[in-house]
Amino acid sequence: PMAEAEFILSGGNGVKDWDLFHQAASALGATEGASRVAVDDGFMGRERQVGASGTWVTARVYVAVGISGAIQHLQGIGACDKVIAINLDAGCDMVKRADLSVIGESAEVLTALIAAVEAWRSGCKRDAA
Repeated sequence: PMAEAEFILSGGNGVKDWDLFHQAASALGATEGASRVAVDDGFMGRERQVGASGTWVTARVYVAVGISGAIQHLQGIGACDKVIAINLDAGCDMVKRADLSVIGESAEVLTALIAAVEAWRSGCKRDAA
């Protein structure tokens, strides 16, 4: 259940490539979440909505991709240990709340994350052999 997830990758209005978002969540081993806007627009199911009007989460790591940080969303992630924001807007509320921010286009950042995870995994396999 999302309320018990340790690692959440959550998408919002700034996600333009949802297939890539799902690939990134799978590569990272993250539970998928979403902002109210992404849910209302039909990109994710209501059970994936994070925030005061959705599910309050307590993840150790919460990665917000393209989420501006509406007050209801910020309330829902208030108990998360570490928040990472990926956003084009360096002044948005999610970036202000985040422990770490990556300012950039979501597809470029997600593509780089997937490549980094794949490189790390292939290096681990070589080292184990």
